Amino acid sequence: MQIINLKAPAKINLHLDVLAKRRDGFHDIETIFEKIGLCDEISLSRQRQGITVFCRHKDVPKDASNLGFRAARLLLAKTGCAGGVRIKIVKRIPVACGLGGGSSDAASVLLGLNELLGLKQTRPQLLKIAKELGADVPFFILGQTGAIGRGKGDILTPLRVERKSWYILVIPEFRVFTPMMYKALRIALTKVPRSVKIVLHALKTGNLTAFDKYSYNSFEPVLIKKYREISKIKKALKSCGVNAAKVSGSGPCVFGIARTRKEAMDISKKLRATGEAWRVIVTKTYQNH
Repeated sequence: MQIINLKAPAKINLHLDVLAKRRDGFHDIETIFEKIGLCDEISLSRQRQGITVFCRHKDVPKDASNLGFRAARLLLAKTGCAGGVRIKIVKRIPVACGLGGGSSDAASVLLGLNELLGLKQTRPQLLKIAKELGADVPFFILGQTGAIGRGKGDILTPLRVERKSWYILVIPEFRVFTPMMYKALRIALTKVPRSVKIVLHALKTGNLTAFDKYSYNSFEPVLIKKYREISKIKKALKSCGVNAAKVSGSGPCVFGIARTRKEAMDISKKLRATGEAWRVIVTKTYQNH
């Protein structure tokens, strides 16, 4: 039995500006996506009929609410393909933390099934299907390490990421969900995007102080007001020597940027020594192979 195995990388938002609300109920955003080396593992195999999701993680749904399930169902319907598929997910990306794990899994299902079943869908065709599943899914189809996302986040400009950054991810015990965070937005939404060029220049030149100053996440003020833990994590990262610490996506994951693996490991060791009930993960910019 043929099996397709794929890595589904997490993402961080290096910048996330929520703009005006759209007529369709969504918000326009401007964001900088970057894939990181923390990955789920997806295995796909044929079965006679139906879609089966297998995952040992208690917080991952195994039914039609699973985004990977929905991706498989949509692709099979669009292509008129008969038969079924078994989706096995080894979950390493924390759930509901702003790291895009579900979206990445769904993109991997689209890419993997296209190969497994010989569906011959082009990348533009897969991108079109991905847009129906969720705003972050197209980024993971794109095949680039980084991109600027506009519109709902699904209008993408690929970025060539030449630098390799090390990240310390700090994840508190509570979870938040993106729709809830959009409802909680009470700040004055930006009419004009902040300068993405300045943020990208700061990253390219390695000026982490400038990155910390100019990068913005519209959800961060809301999270800080609602959860004091976010400020606590940011302060802890800064006290451990991090020059730049930001919330990813709609949170609650906070990431710090380090210049080297050793620096990242040293910082993570200090954070674990605080005795706080935080999950600390060291990773780096994803390497496309």
